[in-house]
Amino acid sequence: MAETKRVLILAVRFGSGHWQAALALKKALLREYPALEVDVVNYLVFAGFLFDKVTRLTYHDLMIRVPPIYRRFFAYTDQLQPQSLFQRFIRACGVPAFLRYYRRKSPQLIISTFPVPSAAVAMLKQRGLVNCPLVTVVTDYILHQQWIQPGTDLYLVASPVVADELVRRGVPRERVEATGIPIDLRFERRTPQQLRRLLPDLSESQRSLPLVLVVSGATSFGGELGKICHVLANQPVPLVAVVLGVRFPRLRLNLRAAVSKGRNKVFIIGYSRHMPRFMRTAACLISKAGGITASEALASELPMIIYKPLPCQEERNRDFLVREGAALSASSLAELEQSLRAVLQDDSLRARMREAAIRLRHPDSSRVAVQILGPYLDRQAVQ
Repeated sequence: MAETKRVLILAVRFGSGHWQAALALKKALLREYPALEVDVVNYLVFAGFLFDKVTRLTYHDLMIRVPPIYRRFFAYTDQLQPQSLFQRFIRACGVPAFLRYYRRKSPQLIISTFPVPSAAVAMLKQRGLVNCPLVTVVTDYILHQQWIQPGTDLYLVASPVVADELVRRGVPRERVEATGIPIDLRFERRTPQQLRRLLPDLSESQRSLPLVLVVSGATSFGGELGKICHVLANQPVPLVAVVLGVRFPRLRLNLRAAVSKGRNKVFIIGYSRHMPRFMRTAACLISKAGGITASEALASELPMIIYKPLPCQEERNRDFLVREGAALSASSLAELEQSLRAVLQDDSLRARMREAAIRLRHPDSSRVAVQILGPYLDRQAVQ
C-alpha cells in the first residue's frame, strides 16, 4: 500500500490573512489530491508562550497602538541580512519542538505563509535537519527582507512586481512564481448574485440599489467604524450597505441601533461564509488593505476604497493598488464620503477601476499554486 503523503502548512493566527491563505491552499490541495494529508499549524505553538507574546507585541500590538515605533522597526528589519543577530534569534525560536513534530510527521513538503516559520525551516534545511522542500507564500503586494531566506526552494507571490523585487534582491528567477496570493476557490466563480438572495429582508425597491460592502478589521478602522456606518446610513446617494467582520456582539448591537433610523439600510454582521457572494454582488468595497481582502476584491473585479490601513505593509499595499488604478484612498471621513459618491455615481470611474482589477486579479491563485507544487509532491526524496 502506498505511503500517505503529507504537506505541512505553517502560519500564525494573528493578522488573519496568513491563516486564510494557509486554509485556501489546504482546500485546493485536497481538491487536487484527495488522499493527501494536509496539516495547517500555528508555528507559534512550537515557540512557547513568551515568544508568542513577543511576536504579537512586535508584529501586531505595536503596529496598531504605536505606529511610529513599528514603522522604525519595519524599516530597520527590512535592511537586515540573514546572518544578523535578529535573524539568528528569529530562526532559533521554536526549533526543538518543531523538529520533534517534523520527525513525527515526515512531510513531503512544507509551506509557510509567515516570515518566522520560513526563517526557521530554511535554517534547518541548510543544516541538513529538514530534507523536504520549503515553499514560502508572500501574503502582501510589497516585499520585506524578512521573507527572503536562503534555503527556500520556491516563493509564491502576489504579482510580477513582487517577483521582480525578489530577483533584484538576489533570489534566482526560477525560484519565483507570481501566482497571486492564495484565496478561496469560490472566488473563481464569476456569476453575480441577486441581492434579494443574500439579503431577503430588503424591500422590492431596495433590491435594485447598489450594494456597498464594508470589511472591518481588528481595529474597526481606528475606532471609526461607527462614524462610517453613520455616513452610509445617511448618505444622500441611495444604497444598501453590509458591514462584515464586526466581531463583538455588543458593538454589533450598538451599531444596529445607531443606523436603524437612517435613510439607507445598513446590515451589521459578524462572520459570514458568504464573502465571495457579497463581493460578486457589491458595487464597491470599503476596507483596509490587507493582502487577502485585496486579492479577493480584485478577483471579484470590485472597486475598492481604502481607509485607515495599518502601518507599513497595508499602507504599501494601498499605494500599489491606488497606483494601479484598482482602488481609491481616503484619509478622512469627508474624503471617504467623497470617494464613495464618485464610485457610485461615475460609471466611467467604476469601469476603469474594474479594468484595473481584471488586469491584476488572480481568482485561480490557489489552484495555480497547487499545479506548481505538484512536482514537489511527486518526488519520493529531495536531492
